[in-house]
Amino acid sequence: MHVTSPSAARPRTGRFVSTRLVPLLLCLLTLVGAGCVATFGLAPEERRAREWRAATPCPTTAAADVRADCLTTLPGVVERLETQQRGEGRARHSVLRLYFRDAEPMDRLDVEFDPGAYYAPGDRTTLTWWRGHLMRITTAQQHTSDLDAVPRPGDLAVGLAFGLLLITGCTIGVLARPRPQRRGQPVGPGHPAEPNGLAFLLPLAATAAWTLPMAGLRPSPPTAELVGAVCTIAVLALILLAWHLSGRARPVAPRPLPDGEDAFLRAYFLDETPYNPHHMGSHIVLGAGPMAVVPHNGPGRLAAKEIPTDRLTVQAIRGPHRDEETVPTDWYVADLLDDGTPVRLTAAPANLLLLIQQLEAQKTG
Repeated sequence: MHVTSPSAARPRTGRFVSTRLVPLLLCLLTLVGAGCVATFGLAPEERRAREWRAATPCPTTAAADVRADCLTTLPGVVERLETQQRGEGRARHSVLRLYFRDAEPMDRLDVEFDPGAYYAPGDRTTLTWWRGHLMRITTAQQHTSDLDAVPRPGDLAVGLAFGLLLITGCTIGVLARPRPQRRGQPVGPGHPAEPNGLAFLLPLAATAAWTLPMAGLRPSPPTAELVGAVCTIAVLALILLAWHLSGRARPVAPRPLPDGEDAFLRAYFLDETPYNPHHMGSHIVLGAGPMAVVPHNGPGRLAAKEIPTDRLTVQAIRGPHRDEETVPTDWYVADLLDDGTPVRLTAAPANLLLLIQQLEAQKTG
């Protein structure tokens, strides 16, 4: 049997970059970015939202100052209303313009039109200022309109963290997919399984598991920093574990065979033969009886076609060619000779190596 050491189908440098370095950098960037968003929030938008919701009314003894950090409220009476149309096409929307009696505390005010809102001439309203911005208008019927759009705490953080994790997760998923062996490189029992970046999905999932709840709940800064520090250390440990696992290339070994009973292996011949008529075989059974092709996964040897192991000679084990489209990309193909006639057998690496081992053992016996 022709067996060679692993070929340089993919340069070691390229494999190192795609399966280890790139996933590592993406995990670290995701951890840093999502951690900052979840722990410290987005400045200045989220800081402003927090301060607005924490603001308290100004003391009644203080002079009215609309630019103060506290909430300044001034009364106003609606004198008349107008509805205006703004924008073009799909962006066209209605705006309700309120005019105040005696232009107090202001001449007019535009609010977004809300069919459920009720404003009428003579309504007594309360207008709330904060840091020089008119933030809210409240009617005597307790209808409230927020005039300055302030994001809710965590909205921007959740959106950014989720988007960052989703993009990075998709990128790692693409990079971590097993590379198809479509060039027919020779392989053998000592051929190592090519490492991939799947191990880096664990720290990525762990990052999502703590940053998204933190971004939504927005706990107090001391709590957020403590939880963020503990979770960051845990994720860093998972990244180190993933780095270790992604660098290990374990040799593919034949799967163990149970004693005294049949084992059904998913494997099939790519060529039509007397023991594989009309490509009927989907599995190969071995163990208690002779090696045979069967169209099922057991139990029993119904419709089994015995394989003439004494006539088969193994020439090589390789990855599938481009034209062998029915072969899964992570399977191997064995090139055999049946009394000089080329025959191809395919299966998953561990299954195929076991079949070849048993075929050669039976032929020797």
